[in-house]
Amino acid sequence: MLGQKLVAALSTDQHDVIALDLGSEAVTNFDGSAYFQHDLTDRRSTSELIKRLQPEAIIHAAAMTAVDLCESERERSWNVNVKATESLAHLAASVGARMFYISTDYVFDGEKGPYSENDLPNPVSYYGKSKLAGENAIRGKSDDWTIIRTIVLYGCGSGVKSSFVMWLLGELRAGRPVRIVNDQWGNTTLAEDLVEAIARLLASGKHGLFHMGGRDYLTRLEFAVRVARFFNLDERLIHPITTVELQQPAKRPLRSGLITEKAERELYYKFRDVEESLSIYKLCEDKLSIN
Repeated sequence: MLGQKLVAALSTDQHDVIALDLGSEAVTNFDGSAYFQHDLTDRRSTSELIKRLQPEAIIHAAAMTAVDLCESERERSWNVNVKATESLAHLAASVGARMFYISTDYVFDGEKGPYSENDLPNPVSYYGKSKLAGENAIRGKSDDWTIIRTIVLYGCGSGVKSSFVMWLLGELRAGRPVRIVNDQWGNTTLAEDLVEAIARLLASGKHGLFHMGGRDYLTRLEFAVRVARFFNLDERLIHPITTVELQQPAKRPLRSGLITEKAERELYYKFRDVEESLSIYKLCEDKLSIN
């Protein structure tokens, strides 16, 4: 999803975009850009590809993001989120490319959120630990790095992995009840918002650590209710549950959230609130249904 939107936004007269993904070209929906089916954990072929392409910038949005799966498949998680990232950072430095890394609020423990860029990370899940290790790899290997932490990313797209909003809408439209946690706090982030901020970073030449997320700070339950109301769906299908009751394998940061003042100030950009974001999400849905 993020890859599709990045390619669409950056494929302009100013940028020649080359997309990499695991899937075949027929299912990637990266229209109009050069494309390579590629596995970033294959370090030798990645090295050959980067040295051949000589990119000016690398936006590393690939990750193993299934939090509970990362807990049970730790070696695979480390290979994807850390080793592949370390290799890319090293290659970026070798060809003089700017390195952008998409990270997560899960690098924090969720005890005292929302967090600024100055707060010390303390991940409580293996996913969070692997992403923090990826951040450290970027800092250690690349000379020109930018780390972008985001939170509860969602958006619509063709053939994309289901986000929280996409899943929620599917269940509510089918009339199925859902259980949503009432004790996890944070912002939510529309993919278009994140893409615009990344594009501004790319154009500005700024680098460093940036937090990026939506304007509203709320519980996951409150967000789900606002989604239901916006789309005129039955909010009575939404039932509150605590995180402990869900008994998920990986621990979640409860009071999380990202403070985005630095990004808004330096990029001259105002992140959207929930209703503004859902309006754009709906436009995307409507466009896909027409096509």
